[in-house]
Amino acid sequence: MLLNESSVEPSRRLPALYCVVGVMLLALSAAAAAQPYAYVTNKHSDNASVIDTATHTVVTAVTVGASPSGVAVSPDGSLALVVNASDQADSVTLIDTGTNSPFDTIHVGKTPLGVAVTPDGLFAYVTNTGANTVSVIDLTMNMVVATVPVGASPSGLAMAPNGRFAYVANSVNLNSPASGSVSVIDLGTNKVTATIPVGNSPLGVAVTPNGKFVYVTNSYSLDVAGPGTVSVIDAGTNGVIDTIRVGNNALDIAITPGGGFAYVTNFNSNSVSIIDTGTNTVVDTVTVGSGPLGIAITPDGRFAYVANRQPFNVTAPGTVSVIDTGSHTVVATIPVGDNPTFVAIAPNPTPTCTGDCNGDGMVTIDELLTGVEIALGERPLDACLVFDADRDGTVTIDEILAAANNALTGCSS
Repeated sequence: MLLNESSVEPSRRLPALYCVVGVMLLALSAAAAAQPYAYVTNKHSDNASVIDTATHTVVTAVTVGASPSGVAVSPDGSLALVVNASDQADSVTLIDTGTNSPFDTIHVGKTPLGVAVTPDGLFAYVTNTGANTVSVIDLTMNMVVATVPVGASPSGLAMAPNGRFAYVANSVNLNSPASGSVSVIDLGTNKVTATIPVGNSPLGVAVTPNGKFVYVTNSYSLDVAGPGTVSVIDAGTNGVIDTIRVGNNALDIAITPGGGFAYVTNFNSNSVSIIDTGTNTVVDTVTVGSGPLGIAITPDGRFAYVANRQPFNVTAPGTVSVIDTGSHTVVATIPVGDNPTFVAIAPNPTPTCTGDCNGDGMVTIDELLTGVEIALGERPLDACLVFDADRDGTVTIDEILAAANNALTGCSS
């Protein structure tokens, strides 16, 4: 008999769950979920390295435009977008991720830098540092359909998970300390609805998976070593509620899929700061390669990929450091092209089987125990995202019971 909400009274569901876990004898499967590609822009090689995140190895390099910088992958994983930042290029290269071949080039504004794709995959937004604007690309037509004026020298940007807003970091002057801001763009109207003061020369932006908070790195300067900070913005009020001191010259930021931690690259400290987003405190610092800039986290939350760019005035082969997010240690160092800059990782398809943490089509005793520990607050949601079936940031007894059903019957294909 399958367990369901009606078969177990609310006060007895957790004991019943432990009973189910205790009697289950499912075998552990050795199969592993297929891992996505990471795309790393190599600014002075005019290409993008494609890394298999299952093996931490480069599988190919895709030739793009001059001085590639920002990079993003569409939500369905079918498209990679590379920003070509040279004044002679001012464009975005579109790459078919199925073949890792470029198939179109779209011209945008002057000196583009950052790019992000809307959650529905229909539009891409590109910051034009030299024009103080954001170009809006319709990805069904592969053409610019709008231009949005923002603050001075826009750099990084990120989308709200609900698709309502884009957050743009206005660095003002990336080469010397200057107070910057964040422009909030209403994606329905392509108008700036708020401007939020933050720290000196902001660059990286990330939004928590629940959409409640926006984290912005304040780099201080790209040319002058100085203290880096992270501004925490309440997305409901558009006000800064906290400022976190990290390493020198904080440049980019990525948040784990469960929202529990933020990873920040510190360019002149050659390190990555790990922030607990529950307390907004730095809980660890990981030493990486020279001049870390871009960072991205795999969809399963297991690894952070860091592009080690080298000093800005040196053209040299760079590397990507792979950080194990469980142990906070570098587990691989991958040679790539000259001066790797930013990183984007293709998403995995959304899992449909509650409790199947590793995507092998089974829910095991160990996975059920993980779900119980998450529900009780003993482990973070990042430990196994697929227990949160309704994506509300919590794991309920009903979701645990659904996983138990899947353990008894198997995951449907």
